[in-house]
Order: sequence, then C-alpha cells, then structure tokens
Amino acid sequence: MDICRIGALILLAACGVTNITGTLEAAEKSIVIDRESHEIKGKLTYQKTFSARNNPTEFTFLLEQDLKKQSSGGYWSVNLNGKTLGRLEAHTPQVGSNKKNDGFHRIGFAVPPNVLKEGENTLAVTGRGQPAVLRNFELQPYPLKQALKLQTISVKVNTEEGQPVPARITIVNHLGQLAKLYNVRRPTNAVRPGILYTLGTGESFDLPPGKYTLYATRGMEWGVAKQPIVVESLKPESHTLVISREVDTTGFVACDSHIHTLPGSGHGNATYAERMITIAGEGIEVAIATDHNHISDYTPYQKQSGTNAHFHAISGDEVTTHNGHFTAFPLDPSKAVPGGVKGRNPLFLKKEDWSELIADMRNKGAEVVILNHPYWPTIPKGPFGRFRFSRSTGSRIDGPAFNFDGFEVAQPANETPDFFYALEDWMTLLNRGLRLTAVGATDSHTVNDPVGQARTYLKSHTDDVSQIDRKEIYRAFTEGRASVAAGIFANLTLAKQYNMGDLVPATTVTEHRDNQKFTASLRVAAPSWVRPREAMIYVNGKQVAHKNIDSKMNQPTNQTLTFLLDLPAHDAHIIAFVLGDGITLPGWTTYGKATQAITNPIYLDVNGDKKYSAPRDTAKRLITKFTSQDTKLTPAQQKTLLDSETVKADSAVLLHVKDLLKQTSD
Repeated sequence: MDICRIGALILLAACGVTNITGTLEAAEKSIVIDRESHEIKGKLTYQKTFSARNNPTEFTFLLEQDLKKQSSGGYWSVNLNGKTLGRLEAHTPQVGSNKKNDGFHRIGFAVPPNVLKEGENTLAVTGRGQPAVLRNFELQPYPLKQALKLQTISVKVNTEEGQPVPARITIVNHLGQLAKLYNVRRPTNAVRPGILYTLGTGESFDLPPGKYTLYATRGMEWGVAKQPIVVESLKPESHTLVISREVDTTGFVACDSHIHTLPGSGHGNATYAERMITIAGEGIEVAIATDHNHISDYTPYQKQSGTNAHFHAISGDEVTTHNGHFTAFPLDPSKAVPGGVKGRNPLFLKKEDWSELIADMRNKGAEVVILNHPYWPTIPKGPFGRFRFSRSTGSRIDGPAFNFDGFEVAQPANETPDFFYALEDWMTLLNRGLRLTAVGATDSHTVNDPVGQARTYLKSHTDDVSQIDRKEIYRAFTEGRASVAAGIFANLTLAKQYNMGDLVPATTVTEHRDNQKFTASLRVAAPSWVRPREAMIYVNGKQVAHKNIDSKMNQPTNQTLTFLLDLPAHDAHIIAFVLGDGITLPGWTTYGKATQAITNPIYLDVNGDKKYSAPRDTAKRLITKFTSQDTKLTPAQQKTLLDSETVKADSAVLLHVKDLLKQTSD
C-alpha cells in the first residue's frame, strides 16, 4: 500500500473519530431529568431537582403528558428555577382517533437563556388543573424550533369569492389526535391544542414534521374544507382553505343564548377576547352573554377584535342557584345582577325562590327568561326531578309556578336517556297550557366546545347583523317564532302562509271536500357533512306522521316535505322534529349520537273561537259542559264522559280529563 493511500485512511479514520466524539459530546449535553410516570391532581404536584450547567442560549424542555380534560379555570404551570415556561393544556380525545395510542403527547417548552444555573436546578409542575400523568422529562441544548424541527404553516380561510371569513381550523395528526400548535403569530385568534379560531385573514403556526389534516368549519350553515398536509424539515407551507355557505336561513338569525367566559364566570377557559373570535368563527349572529351571576358587556371586546360586523351582542346573566339556572336578558352591566349585587357574586346565589328571582329579573329589565339545562346535573337532581315533575300531565308536587318564557330542550348539559326525552317533557307542558318556547343553546365555557353547536334560529326581518332589531329578537323568544337546531335547520308552515308562533283558524287550512284534512310543509336543510334521516310531526304531543329524508352523502340537504294530516277534533299545537346522524368531524363532534331540529308550535284554532285552548283547558271545558251546576259527576257519569267520542278523539284531552276527574274524586 503506498504512502498516499495510508495517509488517506488515517485522515478518514481521524474524521470518523471526530464526528463520533462530537455526537457523543452533544448527546451528553442532553439531560434526562426523569423517565418515570407521575400523576398530578388536586394538591398533588410534581417537583424534581437535577444538576446542570448554565444555558447561555435558549434550550428546550420536553415532556410527555396525558391530559384529556379541559381546564375549568385552573392550570398546571411548568416552572424551572422559579421561571414559568408555560402551562399544560388538554388534548381532548377525538372520536375516530387511533384507540391503540396510549394518549400521551410530546410537548416542548422554550427555556430562555440563563434560566439554568451551575449545580442544582429545580423543575416543578404546580397549580390546580385537571388530573394528568407526566413522564419522560428531558432537557435538550437546542432552541425549541431546532429541537422539535418545527416548520411554519400559513393558513387562510376564504369564501368561494376569495373573501376572508371567520372560521375554526382544527388540526389533527396521523393518529387523529389534536396537534399542539407552536408560535402562533396573530393576536386576533383563539388557540388551543389542535384548534385555531381565526377571522380568516391569515394565520401562521409551527408544527413538528409529520402527517396532519387541516379542517376549516364555520358552524352548521357552512361546508367543511379538508386539507391533508405533510410537514417536512426546511419546507414552510402555505394553504388557503375555501368554505361556502350551504344552508340558506334567510328570514332567521342564528342565536346562542347561553355563552360563558372565564373572567365573567370564574371557570371555563375562554377569555373575553377569545370568545369574540369563537362566536364569529361559528357563524352565530346573536350572542347572549350569560356569565354566572355576572352581567358581561361584549361591546368593547368586539371593537378590539374587529368582530362587530359578524354578530350582535346582548348582555344577560345566568342567574345561578342550587334550585336551577336561568338565562335572563337584556340586563344593564352597570347595575346589580338579579338576586345579587353589582360586580362579583358567589357562583350560587343564596336566594333560591323562583318567583322572587324571576320578578327581580323582570324588574331589572329582562324581557326574556329561559330555564337552563333542566336535567343537569342529573334528572333526579335537576329542577324537574326535585319538583317531582309528572312527565304525563306536567303537574308538580313541589316548586313554584313555571313563569319563565322557555327552556333549553337541546343542550349538551341535559343528561337525558335519548333525544326524545326533553322534547316529550316540553310537549307535556304545552298540553298543560304553558306557552314555553323550545330553545337550543350550548352553555360553552371553553374555546374547545363550539359555540352554537345547539342554537336557536329566530325570526327576523333582516339578515344584516347591523340592522337587527332587539325587540324583534325578544318577541321571537317569547312568541315562539323560533326553531331549535343542532346541525339541522327546520321550518314548519301551514297553507304556505302560517308560521311558528301563529294562531291559525282551521277553516283557512283545510283543503279537501270534507274539510277534515290539512297540509303541513316542513323545510329541512343541512350542510354536506350532516345527514338528516327522518322527520316527524306531532299534534298535541302525539306523533301523527313520519317520513324518511333522502339525504345524500357529502351533499347539502334542502328539501321540503309535505304531510297530509287529519284535522284534530280540538284545538291543537303542531310541531316538527327532525333527527339525523351524529357528527364525528374533528372540531364539531356532536355531544350526542344524533343531530336534530325542533320547530316551535303552530297553534290551530279548531272550534273557531279565535283563540287557542291547550288540551287541559279543553278537558276543563268538556267536564264543565257535562256537569250539572254545583254537582260532582257520579262514577257512571264519569265513565260516560270518558267513553264519549268527543273526549276519546284526542289522547291528550282524554289524559287530562282523567287527571281532572281524579282530582275531584280525591
């Protein structure tokens, strides 16, 4: 072997040794603090001491966390030598994600220069957040962007016409899990792991290398844009997601009447600024501020965030007691809350008498009062259970009069066995004679939970947010000119001219020779990612018609169903109920296993007295007509009445005749 070749080999060997030595030296600079798993919950926190050198440049602290439940006002802070590096945030599990994954997420925090010191250092995770498990604590001697190989992703959301539009962007990794976003760069957004609400004008954030999918949504009136991406080192990416309006709700405005913030309610995790962006990003047009025993004013935050053009805000209050919760609006933020004082109040008011509280709500200016989530926290412990509500007659053994204007029939906090439960209770109250409007609302406390997933569409003379008439909004609630929607929009009409909330003379809608039939038309609309399946018509709480809906996969639904119905024997309320598939779309997963819509009643005047009589009122009239003056019906007379065709013609009337007769016999 000649001397040159020997020299080359020696040189190569020397270079190889140098590279290996350099790699080892770099690896030695990484510090494994703790590989063990540690649970943190309640007062149980984490602390560990370790030896290190001073960091003259930015380092990176890494850990793996399993934290699934969203914060409700308290967080875990990650601290190094007393310096807060950041806080732990939940990666809420997604329906359809890979169940084989153990639920842990690798999270990185930047360690600013000179936070580490020579010798002993202390790592601590402190605070009061949701239960979590942490493991694999490690320090790397590189800046965060280098340690995680982060690359910048820029995203815009536009309409088909190329205009920016507020939206929710949801980012999931190849396992279907929400992905942590690093270095989000615009102030007008709301960000959580895998979630970014935007005004659509352009956002940028960093992600580690891997396969991801971006979703853009804007509530149930809009389509969804889906964009798979592959993030690679040294390759920044830019994407424009295009969504279009797929559900026409002309003549109605979308309202969420139950919305919270962290500063206003004292729990949850959405700031006022974040809440403005989430409301706009879900396509809500009327937003009622309903913090617990606190009257919030969204106006200055709308101005700061530039969201005035997207929704109309009304100040209200969730009057919160151990005896039930009520939404009341409008209310003046400069004045005391109903049942409390101006400023901060306890989460639960001491005053629990509904009559006094509702009177105080009205005195302080509330034109609309809604009973919230009547089945929370459970059916027995909610107000209906506590007052021993009868699901058949609507009577109550205990409790005050139901003198509110409506109650939340579709609401995530309602703990009911199925989607018919709340609907049936509401119709029972209508049969008893109460005029209560069915309401849909979310009770959203967080950025993660979409505002308006359950909502109420209110009849409006305008679709322009700047021209909304507040008095018209209040009347829509109190007069039942509204439709409940959770993914599906529905509108019921009679004779093509009578709408929800109307009193309709039966003689104007009967269309056949014998005048014993009438036609109801039901418009059902949904975006391409929702599939309505069936529509039902109820008369005085009894299902009298059913039709399947021919919805198509990945196509918007816009159908008008026609029902030929028998004219009822007595005055009646007519309601439509629509059910569809549940949604597993990341960012808009439904709280139950179905989507739904409920129309408020159209009232049918059958006897021609120009007013509506509920089944119980009709029952009283029939008993009075059958009874001689100042006498009680004998058992034989009662049987004759119950067997009469007039009473038997309507099952709700028959039920209330029996109930009233039982009361007179007791």
